[in-house]
Amino acid sequence: MTLLPSFCAERHINRGGTFCLYWGEVEPTQIEDQEDAEAWWGKLLTFLLRQRSAAVLRRWPGKADARAHGSEAARFQAMAEENAAALGPKFVALLRDDRLRLGRGRRRDRIALLQDGRRVVTVVPTVRRVMALRQRCKCEHADVRRLPLASCDDHARLLAELVLNMDRWQKAEADFYTYLRAASQVCCGTMDDCPLARIPG
Repeated sequence: MTLLPSFCAERHINRGGTFCLYWGEVEPTQIEDQEDAEAWWGKLLTFLLRQRSAAVLRRWPGKADARAHGSEAARFQAMAEENAAALGPKFVALLRDDRLRLGRGRRRDRIALLQDGRRVVTVVPTVRRVMALRQRCKCEHADVRRLPLASCDDHARLLAELVLNMDRWQKAEADFYTYLRAASQVCCGTMDDCPLARIPG
């Protein structure tokens, strides 16, 4: 009986059946003492328990704790997380809960940051800046300070970087799935909304 697919990027199972337990570029992988070994086994146990949940839910549980697919996408994800952290705990929670999305309006050369479908700011990627700097800042202290975005620390820059890093993250992850399709990888069919299933063959 097969319990896991031999490959499923959405379930963090690499080609060949190995598990993607951590992001090697930033997380230590060597086990040098008992504490390292206990941490590794704990990570593996969590991963396997999530596999059981994923099989039932048909989506990855604990998605907020997962790294994006592909090292480029993971790098941009980490940068977006740094931007969100600099803007405050509210932005961290919104990003983790997948409540921040990107949208494009009539002007395709602009990217809107949306929170629960409502526009927060619009960024012009070519100049790497937020439009409408006189609008009130969106940070944790906006209601108290009532400062325009242009005068509230470096939040205009951070919001622009957040949007640009989220955009690069999305594109890098899409490229990752396009690469998998080109390498003749097919969707295992165990996860709803698998990007690999949506890429035309």
